[in-house]
This record gives sequence, structure tokens and C-alpha cells, in this order.
Amino acid sequence: IICAVSLSRKISAPINSIDFDTPDKAKLPKEFDPLCQRIETQNKEMEKRFKAIKASHESQDNLRQQFTANVSHELKTPLTSVSGYAELIRDGLAEGENINRFAGKIYDESQRMINLVGDIIKLSQFDEKDINVKIEPVNLLSLCHTVISGLESLAKKQEVEISLTGDNVEINGAELIIEEIIHNLVKNAIKYNKKGGRVDVSVRQCLDGIELSVADTGIGIPEEDIEHIFERFYRVDKSHSKDIGGTGLGLSIVKHGAMFHNASLSVESKLDVGTTIRVLF
Repeated sequence: IICAVSLSRKISAPINSIDFDTPDKAKLPKEFDPLCQRIETQNKEMEKRFKAIKASHESQDNLRQQFTANVSHELKTPLTSVSGYAELIRDGLAEGENINRFAGKIYDESQRMINLVGDIIKLSQFDEKDINVKIEPVNLLSLCHTVISGLESLAKKQEVEISLTGDNVEINGAELIIEEIIHNLVKNAIKYNKKGGRVDVSVRQCLDGIELSVADTGIGIPEEDIEHIFERFYRVDKSHSKDIGGTGLGLSIVKHGAMFHNASLSVESKLDVGTTIRVLF
């Protein structure tokens, strides 16, 4: 027993003397080399993970700050406009038809803010995973028809023709979120189209799943911008986007809706030719 205890102390003594932060510098017998190397490898892996977590947190903080700044800017513009028109009416500087015109401007800007706040709430729910929806079979072709019917007046105003083709298929998902995906894709295809243009919506069963495709004959997207279009408030053509309205959050909602359903997104676009966005469920 005494010999065993003595031998145990001799073995444990060098182990207890190891500096686990720098095991490679420990003066130990060669028999301990594998142990020291393993500790060193684990230290490097832990350091790499720590840096990755730190970078992720910094990235999220930057995104939050950028998002807050963008929201502030997007809300300040219509609020300034509303305040200006309201002040003119209050001070009696608007007369006759100008009163109705200014009231119309106030209404339009108010609707813009309501839409923006609504989109922000949707994205916040996705971020916080605070979405209580029913998962059920959804007929994708039928839902596309419903959405397109609701956008016919906008298409007529923009002089854009919409077609719907495809397979009568169902997917398991949240109908409200899928409807939002279709609505944003088709609405964008109409707004960023040309007079006399087309929007072709198709649903088809393929080997990898069920594909929703929205193709337009619009202004297209520059190649360098394609990877950014699903970012919040990202606008390819800021001047054109301002003219046609929108919150700049539609494609971000599409992205999060696709992620919610574990669906993939792909984009093909050519300037002055058109854009095709596919969602594979």
C-alpha cells in the first residue's frame, strides 16, 4: 500500500504542476507529451469558439444599432412631412383644394408609417421566435390565386399583367406566413416592373420539394446587389424605391418566412430584363 501511494504521488505530482494555459512549456517526462498536446489543442479550439461567439455578438449588436438607426430615419421622414402639412392647416395657410390635398398627404404618410410599424412587428416576432401559428396543409396554388386577386388593382395601375400556372399541390406550413411570402414577392415584381410588363407566378412539384417561382420582366437587379436584397431596409435604387413607396422590409420578411419553413431562396436577375425569385419548400 505504501509503495502504491508513493508511486501515485510521483505520477500525480507532474500533472498537478501543469500550467493548463501553456501546457507545451511544462517540463514533463515524454510520457506526458500526448496529454499536453491534447490540452493545447482543446485550448485553441476553445479560443476559436470564444472568438466566434464574441464576433457573433458584436455583429448582432451592430445589426441592432443599424436597424434602430434605419427605423428612426424611416419614421422621421414621414413624421416631418405630416407635421409640416398639419402645421399649414392649423395656421390657416391652406385654403380650398389645398386643405384636401394636404389631408391626403397626411393620410398617405400615416399609412406608410402604419405599414412600416407592421413590418417591424413581424420581423421582431421572427427575431424573438414569438410566432404562434397553426401548421396545417396549405394549397399553394390556391393561396397564390387569392394573393394575386388582391393585387390585381395594383397590377392594373402599373399596367402589368400577372399569370399563374402550376401544380395543385399542398405543403405543411403556416398559411399566414406563406401568404406573406407570396404577397411580398408578387407585389415587388409588380412595383419594380415596366409599363406593359409581366409577372409569371408558378407552383410546381420537383424532385427536391415544392417550388414557388415569381418571375418579372422588370428593371432587374445589379449583380453586386443580389446578395444584399434580403437585408433590412436595403434598397437597390433608392430614388426609384422612394417614388413607388414600400417599407424596405418586404424581402426580409420573405427571408425569415422561408427560414421558418426551412425553405431555400434563390435569385436570378439581369438588368433591364427581369428578376426571378424561387422559394423551395
